[in-house]
Amino acid sequence: MALLSRSFIRRLLVSLGTTASIATAALVAASGTASADPLNVGGWTSGIALGAPLPEGAYFVNIAFFIDRSAKAPGAPKIDAVVNVPVVAWSTPYKILGGRLEVLLTTPEAVVGINPGAAVGSSWHKDIYNTAALAGLAWDLGGGWGIANYPGFWAPVNTDIGNNLGLGGNFWTFVDIASIAYNHDKWSLSANVLYHHSGNDLATGIHLQPDTVDVDFAITKHIDKWEVGLAGYASTDLNGAARNLFGAAKQSQIALGGLVGYDFGPVSAQVYLTRAVAETNYTGYDTRLFARVTVPLWHPEAPAPQKALVTKY
Repeated sequence: MALLSRSFIRRLLVSLGTTASIATAALVAASGTASADPLNVGGWTSGIALGAPLPEGAYFVNIAFFIDRSAKAPGAPKIDAVVNVPVVAWSTPYKILGGRLEVLLTTPEAVVGINPGAAVGSSWHKDIYNTAALAGLAWDLGGGWGIANYPGFWAPVNTDIGNNLGLGGNFWTFVDIASIAYNHDKWSLSANVLYHHSGNDLATGIHLQPDTVDVDFAITKHIDKWEVGLAGYASTDLNGAARNLFGAAKQSQIALGGLVGYDFGPVSAQVYLTRAVAETNYTGYDTRLFARVTVPLWHPEAPAPQKALVTKY
């Protein structure tokens, strides 16, 4: 995969991840306890080298993913969810302390099914999710190494998904993303750490979401236009207090899988599949399929070459 495509496809989607908790956060058990992901869906940024600064310009990224969670115990729900996240990213011409300033905006939407197809207890929910805005700095350290830090927020939204499934909702959420990345000699390694802290619901004053930390990681090899490798994630609540009003215990999970990518030219794509190998206090083991497409919209024109000054003697 070309260096340009590798760089922006891995960086753009990171911020998307901070807005995409739509699918798995809506896992409400039949017993009335919540079983949800952190606000950031685990694995969302796996394979994205956040530390690599984007070339100056504007980009459009569309990410879709499907999550299937089968019930691990009688009475627990089966969950299916489909999420679409359109993102506009701007890599500005400005640098602060040597780091490239970049801005990302998105408003995702999701469809969540609880016990789909069941004769009793089946429901479907479709709505938009909290709008996200992030601005951060990315540094090229040389030798293939890079680091980045992106603070941002999710704005409150009053929707069916937030009110009835506890997915996002009418509260502010602070997000901070730190990343280290290595891209050299056709190898790419990345580790992205995402921290989330939500405030109280603006209507009720109740704290609905715990603080969370996610670590998404990947190691891939580039072969001509192809990219193949391993991807995975680990996520955990930091304060295992009640989740989404239901008093659920502290949750955590670890998942592993494989990634394939291809550089079509100006458009780049990645697909990867993960499966949970360990979990605590979820209603089942997740299978997650992610697909990402990145399209460059605009780059600044290269400065015109100056004409040689000819002097006659």
